[in-house]
Amino acid sequence: MKEEIESQTETGAVDNPLSSFVHPELVIVGLEAKNKEEVVRTLADLLLEKGYVKESYADAVLAREKLFPTGLPTQDVHVAIPHTDVEHCLKPAIAIAVLKQPVEFFEMATLEKVVYTEIVFLLSIVRPKDQVEWLQRLVTLFQQKGFLLELRNSKDAETCYQFLYSSLEKLREQGI
Repeated sequence: MKEEIESQTETGAVDNPLSSFVHPELVIVGLEAKNKEEVVRTLADLLLEKGYVKESYADAVLAREKLFPTGLPTQDVHVAIPHTDVEHCLKPAIAIAVLKQPVEFFEMATLEKVVYTEIVFLLSIVRPKDQVEWLQRLVTLFQQKGFLLELRNSKDAETCYQFLYSSLEKLREQGI
């Protein structure tokens, strides 16, 4: 996997999009946070520490979230998919936090309806076209019965990562 990440082109493209976006060191299970800002900053700090994003990333994500909320009231477990413009990102990645207690995000496409979010998927996108593709992949997974419950109930970060990776691999095999 490391070789694939190191062989990325300047645009961040690699042959296997899963191993370029999904990394076990970017998964936190049982994160305690008071609010969405704390969740985003914790995940953004992790991305920054690992070299995936620039210093400007966290503030840019939070500023975008104020204008374009990302909370999704999915059937089993509510989620949020915060992200920002490619200029704040260095390498592609998805940082994931399974929260100990839900935090409030505003529902996507509204600025007044609250979603009590239990899982946050923070995206670092380096090619604009990847944003739509990854949002579609994630939403496809969210619609699969039991997927989000399984993620939320993961006993640890490695279990969560393995389940997410294998689920994404199945989608890839289906051409999604």
